[in-house]
Amino acid sequence: MRILVIKLRHIGDVLMMTPMLRALKDFYPDAGITAVIPQGMEEMLSFNPCVAEVLPFKKGSGVIEDLRLLKTLRRARFDVAINMTEGDRGAIMCIASGAGRRIGADPAGRGFHGKSRLFTDLVPQKWDRHRALMDMEMIRPLGIEPGGQRLELHTSRENDERVLDMLAGSGIKDGARIAVVHPTSRWLFKCWNDKSAAGVMDYLRDRGFDVVLTSGPDKREIDKARAVAGFAKEKPVDLSGLLTLGQLASLLKMSRLFFGVDSAPMHMAAAVGTPVAALFGPSDYNVWGPYTGKARVVMKNDEFPCIPCRRDGCGGSKKSDCLEAITVPEVIQAVEELINIYL
Repeated sequence: MRILVIKLRHIGDVLMMTPMLRALKDFYPDAGITAVIPQGMEEMLSFNPCVAEVLPFKKGSGVIEDLRLLKTLRRARFDVAINMTEGDRGAIMCIASGAGRRIGADPAGRGFHGKSRLFTDLVPQKWDRHRALMDMEMIRPLGIEPGGQRLELHTSRENDERVLDMLAGSGIKDGARIAVVHPTSRWLFKCWNDKSAAGVMDYLRDRGFDVVLTSGPDKREIDKARAVAGFAKEKPVDLSGLLTLGQLASLLKMSRLFFGVDSAPMHMAAAVGTPVAALFGPSDYNVWGPYTGKARVVMKNDEFPCIPCRRDGCGGSKKSDCLEAITVPEVIQAVEELINIYL
């Protein structure tokens, strides 16, 4: 049996479907599962034992490349194709695959006319639950009941060794008590203020952690991370903008604690089993919170009934008052709870 799964979204979204992939593989142990995900995110699934093949999709690659991918899907002779979102491209890939069973997220009138008729099964998108549970709903038409699966993120030996070399070059030995601080997001309105984030870094160092600072490769994120480091009493090991996704996964797997905001690395930390302390404000914690029992989330929903507003800052400011209102002692309390339980 051959199964095609399509998820054309961001890094965290790709990770959210790993519990579904595990359930799918457990139900069909002999199935070969192919995943189509955005180019650049391959390492989120490349080493996952549930996935036989990862096909990257490059948005804007041109008609010829798009047709080449569709031809590849057609030749594979899939039995089942699942489009995990309401997107038009995934729907076209499903029908192009020639799969007899085509499962799609109900577009609810969005996208091109008649799109819903491309699928044999439609699954409503119910935004009253976690995204990982929403993804699990996509395989109910196959008779698979969700339950017990967790996020998964697997690393390669090459990435593990590269990160160990980078840490050793910064004076951190294998087996050290590492805390990763990732104060940035591709959406800066999800970020806390720099001085407070530095205060948590100082606290972690005082508690005996080797603090490693990370960020995405975008210049705005790197500048934000280094601004945070500028307020710290002692500079952390700064790997901001230097790690590939696979290397970041390796670093998080080696770490004892993650502190950051609502971001892809937060989900990556949860997926490798590292305890997570995260700040939430405008985004919906119930849908996008860390999908792990080893987590503490700090947010001011009692004081800000507008949470989650799902807006890019208050009044067009690109800053979120609900995040700015979080205090360093509140975060320290959350981190202490994780240390006392898991470390």
